[in-house]
This record gives sequence, structure tokens and C-alpha cells, in this order.
Amino acid sequence: MFATAPLLVLCLAVPQEPTDVLATYRLNGKEATVTRTDVALEMAFHLRRDDRGRQGCDMLADALLTRAAAKANRVAPTTAEVQAFWDQLKQQLIAAGRNPEEFAAVRNTGEKQWLKDISVQIAQERLVRLELGLADDEKVSGEMLKLWLRETREKGDVETDPDKLPIGTAARVGEQNIALIDLGFLLLRTSEDFERDRFVRQVVYLESIEAMARARSLRITDMDLDRAIEERREQAKADPKRGGVPLEQILKAIGMTVDSLRQLRGFRSQILLDKLAKTEFPDESLLTEIKADREAVMAEVGPRRRIGAIFLRALENPNAIITRDFDQAMEDLVEIRARIAKDGFAATASIETELGDTKRKGGDVGWHRQSSPELPKAVLDAAFAMKMTEVSMPIRAKDGCYVITVLDREPAPQDEELVRRLRIVRAEQLSAGILKDADVKFTNADQSSAEEKK
Repeated sequence: MFATAPLLVLCLAVPQEPTDVLATYRLNGKEATVTRTDVALEMAFHLRRDDRGRQGCDMLADALLTRAAAKANRVAPTTAEVQAFWDQLKQQLIAAGRNPEEFAAVRNTGEKQWLKDISVQIAQERLVRLELGLADDEKVSGEMLKLWLRETREKGDVETDPDKLPIGTAARVGEQNIALIDLGFLLLRTSEDFERDRFVRQVVYLESIEAMARARSLRITDMDLDRAIEERREQAKADPKRGGVPLEQILKAIGMTVDSLRQLRGFRSQILLDKLAKTEFPDESLLTEIKADREAVMAEVGPRRRIGAIFLRALENPNAIITRDFDQAMEDLVEIRARIAKDGFAATASIETELGDTKRKGGDVGWHRQSSPELPKAVLDAAFAMKMTEVSMPIRAKDGCYVITVLDREPAPQDEELVRRLRIVRAEQLSAGILKDADVKFTNADQSSAEEKK
């Protein structure tokens, strides 16, 4: 057996529970389950276009080609040979003080798949020996195997481009299709626990949104899809970070097309969430909320200020790392403020501010609303009370002191825009509450998810 063969190594990489049900959750007041099939399909659809997905498609194609070549060359291992290999491995495990049953149980989706992987592994070794004319006792290196696999794949009429394959197909080898679900199961059994749990939660989230939409007789039309795609085109065009790069080009960079975006379950669920938001938070109720407490709404979704800041760290009781107390910080900022009039805010901030990631930006801390959690309330209150280019007096905060200026400002939006922004926020809150209400519980009670551990 070659130690570096990709197929078996990848399949054994990470523990997986053999149970079919990965998690339970609440849906419409009843218990629902997330199965391996649910998660496998979601993983396949999301990952098939990245490196892992492409590698997985190649591996499945390799396995198919290997079985065909082994049969044609009469070197396919028998059931007894595969079992003998497994028996030998068990003896090695026992000698190393490990339990073979536990080893097998946690490293694949079942013994049947485990033995399939071993069979392919043995066949590949034999085929490489046959191709290269190696003796039975000569070692087959990982490089030899890679070369053989690549050449076999090139000769085998393998197609893995999703845009050239029918929906539900991961790859095609000659006239034979490999189902997308097969790719999903491969990805699932080679995934880390945290990744598996993330996709479990994604399935719960999507199922919950779709159930809520069905309960309200909401559905997605072609017009909805066209409108959503056009909105994303406009967003891409207006995004200064992308320099006006078209949506099609952005999608191409991640291996997608507009057509594949239309099919993406997450994209469609976002459209449903938008529809739900309009149903749950109609214009009338949002206008009532605005009129009831306009100040609070303005703080939450109203105008923004682009803020420049010079920050000095301080402590009540200075130490070897932070040597400045608050009184000293305030005095230092008074001196710095006097220099700003001469050198300019950006030039001064690029030297003096202790917000390290903003130093190269001349103290620019970006756009913020009055309720922004990223900056102290005293700083935000001052920014919204100041005129453009005005420089504040030193402002004391929890972990230091600030001098700020307003670099740019947005005008107060009209009620129509406030309604739009408020609905987006309420939709985000609705979205965040879905998983909480679902009360996801993983089937392995002894192993909490990586997200929960964090």
C-alpha cells in the first residue's frame, strides 16, 4: 500500500459519526432532522466550484476509472483480498494500542464505504505496477500514482465543469455520470467537525426560511430572480472597491455564472427572506415605528458620519505596556490638537494615533451611524454634533482618549429611505432569530459544535 495515495488518505483524514441523522431542530413547533443527505447536498452545491470540490470530482472520476481499468486488466482485488488488507491493518492498530472497531467507526460513513476505498487503493497500486513494469515488491510512490491518475483521467474523457453538466451531476466519465450527492458524501466524510456543523446550521436556516415562506404562500418567480440579479449588477457597478467590475466577471472569478446563481439555494432563500420581511414588516408598521421614536430610528438606520480619529491609550493605573494615565492622555491630545492646525489632521494622525490599522489611512475610521457599536458613544455623539472639518476637544473613553474630526457626512434620509433601511435591519434580526428559535441539537451529545465552543 502506498502511504500517500490521495483517495484513501483524504477519506481517512477526519473523524465522522456514522449515524445518518446529524442534528435535530424545531420547525413549526415540531422536531425535524438534518440528515447526511441534506448536508451532503448542500456541501456539494456550495463547494463543487472551489478547489476542494474540483479535487473531490477528480477523486470520484479516478475511482470510477480505476475500477474499470482494474476489471479490464483483471487486477481487481477480490473481497477476500480487501478483507485481508483490513485484517492486516487491524493487527497494526492493535499493536499500536488502538481499537480497530472504533478506528473504522469514526473514519467513514460505514464499513461498506470503507471497504470500497480500500479496494480502489489496492487496484490503483496494481495498475501503477502494471503500467510501469514494477515488481510486486517494488514501492509505488505518491508521484508515480499522481502521474498515472493524471494520464488516466486525460484518456478517460472526464468532464467536471458544472456548466457543461446536467443539474445534479458532479462529473461525467465517458457516458457515465457521477451524481452530485456522491460528491457531497465524499466532502462530508472528509470535512472537519466545525465545517460539518456550519453546513448543518445552513440547512436548518434554509429549511426554516422556506417553511416560513410556504406558510405565507410566498414563492419565487422568474421576475423576482431577474430583479434580484439586476440589483446585484447595480451593487457591483457602484462598489468602489471593485472598480465597476461587472457581476458576470465577479461570478466567473469564483467559478459561477448568472445561471448557476439563479439556482443557488442560498440566493433564492435570500429573495424569500426579502419577501418575508415585506410581509412581516409592512410599510405602515415601519412608518408607525419611525413616527413613534424618530430619534432612535435615526440613530439605528439614519445618516452616517465618516470620522477621522487620533486615539491615545490610557489607564487609571498605568503599567509597563501602557504608561499613560487619562490626565496625561488629555494633555498630550491638547498638544496634538494644536499641531493639527499646522500639519493637517491626516498627517498628524498618521504619526500619533494608536489605532494601528488606521495609521496608514490618516486616522480615517470609516463611516458610522450614531448607534454604531465600533466607537464609544461619547465619540459618536460628538461627531454628530460637529461641523465638517471641525476638530474636537479631547474626548475621554473607556480605554483611552480621542480627538476627532468629521471627514464626510450623509444627509438625513426621507421617510421612504428610512423604511427601506429599517426593513433591512428587521430582516437581519429575523434572520438571526431563525437559528435561535430552531434550537439546533447535534446527535453526538458528547461533542458540541466548534461554533458553540467559540
